Amino acid sequence: MLREVFYPREVQELTLATIAVFAVLAGQYLYSLSTLQILRLLTLAFLIYVPHELAHKFVAQYYGYPARYSIVWEFLLLTLLSAIPVIPIKFIAPGTVYIYAGPGIDRKTNGVISAAGPATNILLGLVGLLAGGPFARTVVNFSGWIAFFNLLPIGPLDGRKVLSWNAAVWLALTLTALIMAFYY
Repeated sequence: MLREVFYPREVQELTLATIAVFAVLAGQYLYSLSTLQILRLLTLAFLIYVPHELAHKFVAQYYGYPARYSIVWEFLLLTLLSAIPVIPIKFIAPGTVYIYAGPGIDRKTNGVISAAGPATNILLGLVGLLAGGPFARTVVNFSGWIAFFNLLPIGPLDGRKVLSWNAAVWLALTLTALIMAFYY
């Protein structure tokens, strides 16, 4: 079944990326964490990263475009370097979903595919709000930050493509992500 949904090595690359995200989240506390805390952080790393990337992949496939998650080795290195405790800026983007659309992808389709990742983080955050509790609150906050960062309308980030397609959708997603990021 996995072979039908994923390309060779895609699951391994998602796993490696999740471990890198975990390293950033654990940071200076890695060696003092209990087994339960490590499992919670691994779960958090998975929840805020993997569904976001798979949303891009599956929405692209829905539109008929082959899509594949892949590590971007330079970005993986930046992610791992930002896990070093003395580095104050954290970078969580070890890979990306490549969509094999050629020049034929229209602005709306590209915008919808790009919005799928941040929208998934927002939906996960809303589930966290409904669930309540300290771990759920953490999921809300980190999902908000991941969505917000990806919605910045710069470079290859999702925000540029979403804003190019629909400014109202971009604004709604961005404001919701910011509220979630600062939710206590």
